Amino acid sequence: MPKQYSTKPESFGEVTSALQKAGFKILLVFSLLILAVIVIAQPQNVYVAVFFGLSWCAISVAGIIFSNYKEPLAKLWAILTIPVAPYLVISNGLMPATLVPIATIFPILLLSNGWRISAMVVLACCTFLVPFYEGDYDKGLWLRLCVTNLVVSLLIYALASQLEKALVESKNKTLELNRALASEKQASAAQSRFLATMSHEIRTPLNGILGLTDVVLSHDISESARPNLEKIQRSGLSLNRILNDILDLSKLNAGKLALEIIPFDLKSTAKDCVAFYAQLAQNKGISLRIEVDKTLNTCVVGDATRLSQVLNNLVSNAIKFTHQGSVTLGLSKGEASKTHQFVRFSVKDTGDGIDASEQERVFDAFTQANSSINRMHGGTGLGLQIVKSLVEAMGGTVYLKSAVGQGSEFYFELPFEIADSVIGAKEQESTPSFSNLTVLVAEDNDINQVVAKSLLEDTGLKVTLANNGKEAVEIALMQHFDLILMDLHMPEMNGSEAALALRKANITIPIIAFTAAVVAEEIDKALASGMNGYLTKPVNKTELHAVLTKYLGGEMSTESSCIAKGEYTE
Repeated sequence: MPKQYSTKPESFGEVTSALQKAGFKILLVFSLLILAVIVIAQPQNVYVAVFFGLSWCAISVAGIIFSNYKEPLAKLWAILTIPVAPYLVISNGLMPATLVPIATIFPILLLSNGWRISAMVVLACCTFLVPFYEGDYDKGLWLRLCVTNLVVSLLIYALASQLEKALVESKNKTLELNRALASEKQASAAQSRFLATMSHEIRTPLNGILGLTDVVLSHDISESARPNLEKIQRSGLSLNRILNDILDLSKLNAGKLALEIIPFDLKSTAKDCVAFYAQLAQNKGISLRIEVDKTLNTCVVGDATRLSQVLNNLVSNAIKFTHQGSVTLGLSKGEASKTHQFVRFSVKDTGDGIDASEQERVFDAFTQANSSINRMHGGTGLGLQIVKSLVEAMGGTVYLKSAVGQGSEFYFELPFEIADSVIGAKEQESTPSFSNLTVLVAEDNDINQVVAKSLLEDTGLKVTLANNGKEAVEIALMQHFDLILMDLHMPEMNGSEAALALRKANITIPIIAFTAAVVAEEIDKALASGMNGYLTKPVNKTELHAVLTKYLGGEMSTESSCIAKGEYTE
């Protein structure tokens, strides 16, 4: 289909306006040139020449100053030019005939449709009127001018028309691009809203399932009931991990995933990963091991959470496809200096292995080595795509060595700044104590109220519940609390509005967003309203205890960990 550059009136109109704007500026210069020639050459009919030059000059100045009236001023220019230009040639001979045809550019710049054609024809044919001049003229020069001016007029028309067409097409493409960008932004915003809603609607009941299961498991129960409750807990955690994968993939694709740079211990991170999957490996009858290079400096600065996510995905994937033998998580030292080192991570299994022709595809989202795998083992096919993206975000590249029937090895190297092993910071299973301190929990879901109340009372806190943001504000204004946990999505008044109202009322106690919404925009809005931090649902006891310790000042038992070089500790 041929391109049509005039099918979009907004593009044509904008280009016409731009050409008129440029045309009036050029017309002003050209009219001043004509006036200068008149002064120097002293034509026979000077009054007509002066009127011609001054009228063009006046119209061009008006077109520049009164930009909203460019169209009528352009037509006024044509009305004056069509009769006056031929008369100027007839009354003055060859001299104006050498200049007027050059002005054929102005109908292109200033006019359109019939107006353009009429002005073009008149200006282009002015040279042919020289024989009507009563004075003497050089006929040979006149013939050459006729040919030259006709060719120049046609060239100007062709070039200017092509320029106009190119400008309209360029403007159309710009408009299409802007519309595509606007559509993409709308789609991105809709996706963010959907993810925020999905996250909240899934995490809210999931918090109840995992929270109540955790509460029950923390008390004395019959040995016959414990295995089933632990299965419920593992299933809930698996669902939560899938939800996190979906959200993380969305962030990675949008380039919105931020890395957290803090000191942490590599060995502890690896041990936590192995400990988490130990029961799953045992249930399948396979060995799950960890091997750490003794020369490796395990205290580093980086994103422990994202590294843990990568290792968890790889170990989980290896256990899934291994039916006998072992899975080994290895950490070894790469190239190193006094302040930095490369660490090689590997997850090796004795499982099914992957055919060479399928190895590239395993890193694609929603893809597995073959369609039967999903039926046999389940899974979303997101894990390895997220592994690849996270490793690249942290400065590495993930590789795969595998053969059918010989197992697989996923490995990658990451750069880390070395930290000092100075203080104890890793939390143990013990629960901190906050006796005689009070906390207000604003939560509209009754099950999550039970979960929050149980977890907080286990630490010695006295808990008061509010069913919505408005109720939380009213209670907080009448009674002192040491901390407020605030859900974001509540009826009557949401969490951000409630936090803002409390800050306006000069309530300065810490307010923590306690929410199932984990989209960055939601968290940013909460922090902007005056909240001090956030906890995500399903609630993690370790994270909860860390937040309580930070804002309420309790003590927790620790084991040796790391801080960054240059940090001070007592």
